Amino acid sequence: MKIYCIINIINLISKSSYILKGILKHKMEIIKPIPIQLNMFDLRNERQKINNLSAIESIKKCDLSKNINLRELDRILRYELLNTTKEELLDECKNNHMMTTILGGRLAINASRQGTKDEELQINTCNITSSKCGVIIEKLTSTAFRPTKSGEVVSNKQFKEKNLSKNDCLKSFDAKISGKVNGWIFAKVVIGDGGHQDNVFEEAHLFCEWVITYGNKEELFVVLVDTNLYSKFHELREKYKNVSNILIGNHIEIQQHFIDYYYV
Repeated sequence: MKIYCIINIINLISKSSYILKGILKHKMEIIKPIPIQLNMFDLRNERQKINNLSAIESIKKCDLSKNINLRELDRILRYELLNTTKEELLDECKNNHMMTTILGGRLAINASRQGTKDEELQINTCNITSSKCGVIIEKLTSTAFRPTKSGEVVSNKQFKEKNLSKNDCLKSFDAKISGKVNGWIFAKVVIGDGGHQDNVFEEAHLFCEWVITYGNKEELFVVLVDTNLYSKFHELREKYKNVSNILIGNHIEIQQHFIDYYYV
């Protein structure tokens, strides 16, 4: 009888252990990270609205030292048909809300020129997710680390010691990867054609070609691009899809990669 009871207890413990493992596994699946999704286009539009409102407030206060595109102000003042001074322009706005609003939109800082804020948001968002997977993404300054055209990666100190120039280097890395995998990130938000936007994909191609020629095979090189130029983005991804240590994607896809390959 005692032996029978002991066997029943052992069986019960075994079943309980099996159930407990199932519960723990289920809980782990529930808390698995999911990518954070941002609408990069709306964020830039919202920032432009804020920039416009800030410029309007500066005009109302007759203080154009902040929140104002000074080059655009200079262009307006040099426009011959207006023939006005800064003081006269501000005086015209004092009792004219419509003119103040229109001038504020003209003199506001262009949100598309504040790309570093977009890229900082991209990188920080990816890091929130990747850090849960044992991968740390550290935002770098614009001079922290540069890939040289001769194949080296140099710090800012080494850049100065070697007496290098910007022409000796590619675009500096935007972020550094460490933890379960080491590597570097090229990050950009590209909305619409024109201006510097046209150079971004050229820079991305140069980055990938540098990786193929000089990149450390043990490191991961990420091209993080959020864009509405889908054909150019597709062309970039297709060209380098078979390079094992190059990862190309938007902020959602990059997060998903770290979840799929490094989350335990």
